[in-house]
Amino acid sequence: MEIDNNVERKDVEELIREMMTGEKKGNEIRKKAMEWKESAIKATGPDGASLVNLEKMINEVLLGNKAVH
Repeated sequence: MEIDNNVERKDVEELIREMMTGEKKGNEIRKKAMEWKESAIKATGPDGASLVNLEKMINEVLLGNKAVH
């Protein structure tokens, strides 16, 4: 499912209705949304990629420390 720049209200409404009431496709959309939620929780957790990348950026850009590989 993808929405381009020319999205119309009726298109969004159809997708939301399908997600809420649709059987097969609705279940697939809800399952994917839960996967994204779990990924976001992991990424923003204490050892998640978001925090690691933020700390790396702070060290390299703000503190001038070069990353050690």
